Amino acid sequence: MIRDPAPAIRPGEDMRSVGEAVTTITLAHPAGRRWWIAFAGAAALLGLFALTLCYLLYEGVGIWDNNNAVVWALDIASYDWWIGVACGSLLVSGILLLLGVEWRGPVSRVAETVGLLATAAAGLYPIIHLGRPWFFYWNLPYPNTFGLWPQFRSPLLWDAIDIVSFLVLALSLWYIGLLPDIACLRDRAYAEAARQIEAVAPTRKTALLRARAYGILASGWRGSAAHWQIRGQAYRIVALLGVLLVVSVQTGASVMLAGSVMPGWHGTLMPVSFLVHAVLSGVGVTAALMMLVRGVYGLSSLVTDRHLDVLARLMLCLGCASAYCYGAEIFDTFLAGDAAGRAVLMRRMEGGHALAFWAAVIGLTLPPQAFWSARARRSPLILAVVGLLVAAGAYADHVMILVVTLTQDFLPSSRLPYSIDHWGVATFVGSIGLFLTLILLFVRYLPSVSITEIRRLVPTGAQAAAAASTRRPEGERDAPLWGVAASFPSEAELAAALQALSSLQDRIHLDGYGPVPMPRTLRALGLEGRSILPYALGGALVGGAAFYGMCIYATAYDYVFLVGGRPRFSWPSFVVPSVSFAMLTGCLAVHAALLWLNRLPRLNHPAFNIPGFLNASQDRFFLAVELRDDSPEAARIERRLAALPQGSGRPLAIARIPR
Repeated sequence: MIRDPAPAIRPGEDMRSVGEAVTTITLAHPAGRRWWIAFAGAAALLGLFALTLCYLLYEGVGIWDNNNAVVWALDIASYDWWIGVACGSLLVSGILLLLGVEWRGPVSRVAETVGLLATAAAGLYPIIHLGRPWFFYWNLPYPNTFGLWPQFRSPLLWDAIDIVSFLVLALSLWYIGLLPDIACLRDRAYAEAARQIEAVAPTRKTALLRARAYGILASGWRGSAAHWQIRGQAYRIVALLGVLLVVSVQTGASVMLAGSVMPGWHGTLMPVSFLVHAVLSGVGVTAALMMLVRGVYGLSSLVTDRHLDVLARLMLCLGCASAYCYGAEIFDTFLAGDAAGRAVLMRRMEGGHALAFWAAVIGLTLPPQAFWSARARRSPLILAVVGLLVAAGAYADHVMILVVTLTQDFLPSSRLPYSIDHWGVATFVGSIGLFLTLILLFVRYLPSVSITEIRRLVPTGAQAAAAASTRRPEGERDAPLWGVAASFPSEAELAAALQALSSLQDRIHLDGYGPVPMPRTLRALGLEGRSILPYALGGALVGGAAFYGMCIYATAYDYVFLVGGRPRFSWPSFVVPSVSFAMLTGCLAVHAALLWLNRLPRLNHPAFNIPGFLNASQDRFFLAVELRDDSPEAARIERRLAALPQGSGRPLAIARIPR
């Protein structure tokens, strides 16, 4: 017998209660003292990194000692781990969005945030290492005496391009998903500021300043049907670009390793292994953060047992895939590998750094097996602990791949034993401090779960119950009019009213507004055919081709911009960074189309003058009828709307909007 899945939202929730549950965390912040304690700890970690860097710069200590082939192992492992976490988080969010999974709201918002902030933490490493030649001015080693530009003629430049592309894509996906929720915060903040101003509260200026800040971030979002349409298309296109970028980055890293002569990096399963471990670490960090937000802020009605169960099952599947990758690698190496490959594997299992190997194998394969138990899958504590363990295992895997493989007997530079230095530890601690600081700022000032996606799960009856049943008085009939507005409890009634007014479209302009996407309203308005996909395809193709041509041109004339130090006209080596750059330009084209087609930002739209319009981001649906050329249609429109049957288009209230 198949059990029914747990509900994705607690029964009894409506649009207003969902919005209030999430926005209250930001506006009232019930966990203030605990947040300040955690923020002080995260800022201390970040400050430790800053002090260590200042000390090394002042003393002129040799940060990069080039007498060992694996001296950067901890830095590269940390960078790869952060990128893996970002890749895993963005891949999960993008796939859930592209598949149209209805319960994705809490998971997607946290995953997108983890992806963005993990990319920011990873960005510390290319910035530091690409800037090494300029450290010469602070009396530090590695001057560019021979004009070799080793940073720009190495695969480090690929990392910088990937970081920039990842940061733009992650920020775009995060902001596009967050835009309607910021508008919801804006409207609640303005309502709260109005109450405080009326009561002459001492915090009224702070409340008004906060409301204005959210208004700027909302970029004039009004929640019209056209806005929802273009925003949905942009959201899915950026998610698709993010998925393609994740695959490109993870497989590109394994291709760079496979192109070397080092034994241990030539396994055919390495691209799959990289991707599996990256997704597993991203899901683990996302699950741990979700459980923290759920427990601290009491969001068990929105982050339900169904979300816990899905995340646990996903980690179980990825843990089994990770076990298969390790088992296949060991079996293939001993059965058909050469002597050098078997020697590398034995050093991983028994050498001086065997702890990293076993920590990786145990951390990535064993903890997820706990989720064979249904009780464990619904335990927030077990889910958070397993998430952190698999993330630690993924980090150990990166250290193991780099350190053990590069400590070869035939390399003169690896005769000195590898040891972890304080610079690598300080940089990693600083990246963790940066990540935690940004996470805490996010949960403090922005919605930690998606209000829009959760509201789409609210039953229609709950939407109608949440709406007011009173009618507002009509405006002055003799005043110059912009148009007529009407409010409705559901999108179905709004669509019915639009159909009733469709015969007047040659003399009026119709638009609909609401707190969730409105496909029925789009059909009634005749806006279904608009698409921004050509903008994204054109931007990606032009950007990728231009970057690829620049690489060919630079190598042909021996410019500094020599990607990866490849020979002239070595065209395959330019494919990976060109794909990353194509995803970047495609994302920028989507942003430009979103702003242009939706006319954002636009803060003085007449819709904001509709009485009660702030409820369009809470629980109401609004019809706006703009009159053309002072057309005397207002009374006719009001009579036609009032004559509609109850429950089939009759509005809750009708009002005239002056110019």
